[in-house]
Amino acid sequence: MNYLFIIDPIEQLKIKKDTSLFLMKTFLKKKLNVYFATPGGISLKETGNLSAEVFKIKKITDKVMYDECEKKSLNFFKKIFIRVDPPFDANYLNLSYLLEQHKHSELINSPSAIRNFNEKLSILNFRKLITPTLVSNSTSDIKNFIKKYKKVILKPIHDMAGNGIFLLKPNDPNINVILELMTNNGLRQIMVQKFIKEIKQGDKRIIVLNGNPLPYALLRVPQKNEVRANLAKGGKGILKKLTKRDLEIIKTIKSFLLENNLNFVGIDVIGNYLTEINVTSPTGLVEIASQANMNIEEIIINELS
Repeated sequence: MNYLFIIDPIEQLKIKKDTSLFLMKTFLKKKLNVYFATPGGISLKETGNLSAEVFKIKKITDKVMYDECEKKSLNFFKKIFIRVDPPFDANYLNLSYLLEQHKHSELINSPSAIRNFNEKLSILNFRKLITPTLVSNSTSDIKNFIKKYKKVILKPIHDMAGNGIFLLKPNDPNINVILELMTNNGLRQIMVQKFIKEIKQGDKRIIVLNGNPLPYALLRVPQKNEVRANLAKGGKGILKKLTKRDLEIIKTIKSFLLENNLNFVGIDVIGNYLTEINVTSPTGLVEIASQANMNIEEIIINELS
């Protein structure tokens, strides 16, 4: 019963807030063996087998205590959790190709699914669930979209935590420089979406495990005069029960998630609209577990162990 978490350098993770560490602690409480590795520690041998430089977790309190590094075949692990933060760059791409060679353990999430379903663009598979959306590097197309919808949100396609997001209106004096910056002078595509006014009430993060949502969402409410509700940008996290509309959205995307082995995702919902399907390293579990009057840890173990 050995479990491996492939993560960013562990010293970068915040013990009180990080979902990967929360998962590790949950598994440790059940007396399961928990290891971690970083992407750079994964190797493909000439035999075709994969190995990793791993560290066995001993305890997680106010700091993470772990054993010395050792080499392990990935066959040693029952399940392997891929939880490296975006951006999905060349290193992440190569990691996905390497891990796709490993057939012995269950990988959460599937490396090919992480590679194939960008967290921003994957919502385009569900046009009826999303606000009007444009993906383009064309300044004229983007300006026409802004003129049509009056108020839009611009997003970089490969970033996270609310980084690089802009609210734009047709008469914004900085529109040209913002478009030049975001599109790299027309060389890079970006996502442009009609502004969803319900963002004032918050942006829901819903954790979905094996197609089944946790019964509570984390509603991230933005600060005054801010359109980004991300906790990393000062948003306040409030526990909310799922609504009928939330459940409709999950029902619509469930088969897509299961067919593509996306077993641990965090979907974002603003008002009635699906805005993202987070597949790399979904967060929010710590905040949900701390506010929910139920045993979230037991649900996690039942679904993921």
